Amino acid sequence: RDEILAGGPTVFDFLQDRVAVAVDGKAVDLARGKASVNVDGQGNLFMELEFRAVLSESPSTLDLEIGFLDRFNPAHRNISKVRVYGSPPQPAVFSRDQTQRHFVLVEPSLLERVFEFTELGFEHILLGYDHIMFLLALIVIGGRLRSLVKIVTAFTVAHSITLILAAQEIVVLPDRLIESGIALSIAYVAAENFWLKSAGHRWILTFFFGLVHGFGFANVLRELGLPDQGLIASLLAFNVGVEIGQVIIVSLMFPLVAWVARSRHHRRVVLTASALIFLFGVGWLVERV
Repeated sequence: RDEILAGGPTVFDFLQDRVAVAVDGKAVDLARGKASVNVDGQGNLFMELEFRAVLSESPSTLDLEIGFLDRFNPAHRNISKVRVYGSPPQPAVFSRDQTQRHFVLVEPSLLERVFEFTELGFEHILLGYDHIMFLLALIVIGGRLRSLVKIVTAFTVAHSITLILAAQEIVVLPDRLIESGIALSIAYVAAENFWLKSAGHRWILTFFFGLVHGFGFANVLRELGLPDQGLIASLLAFNVGVEIGQVIIVSLMFPLVAWVARSRHHRRVVLTASALIFLFGVGWLVERV
């Protein structure tokens, strides 16, 4: 980390001579900001260099030129994204043959932003393997559809509360504590399946664990960038997307769970699935702690 950070001035020199920005067709002078080193969830080091420019008014177009790609392998690609006004990121791929990109910066309407965050919530729950594992641990024991819907709804209400609190930085918890808490919730629910006789009151436990998962959702949104305008509407839209994804997962799994519940191998299937989920939860807990 110290060696990378010490190389910051050298990298600043290298980039400042090779990156050009124009706003509304006029070249912009880039001033050096701060240099920092961050670590991702896999332990990889990243240097982040900040360049600043003062603009007299909100831009409508931005041109970006990268002039250092000749220093890399001819097949090298530089992936970038431009985000303005909290709008969806505009991706761009630079190469030796494509060193300039033109971006049109338009502030999205509230309806467009709500649709975007609904889609983000839906995608996140479908791709969030730890959240899916938590749901599977909850429903694998079976039960009436009404009780399963109550469990999922309690989870949604709970994570909606903490998502809004965390997104507005009213309550902020360390990432490691949050991610470890999510893993612990998975391991506990899976372990509880070994002795649980009735799931009638399980929605209460789900509610409290949902509070923890909400902080995890907030971390994802902070990485994506939250809009200044329509913040609450965007957060609620994200929760709607999560709820849609959860309902789809439960709807797809319920026929299988109901079929297993009527078979003579029900208890064996529940214990086997819960044991596997428990191992995943413990593994993630150790990794995240």
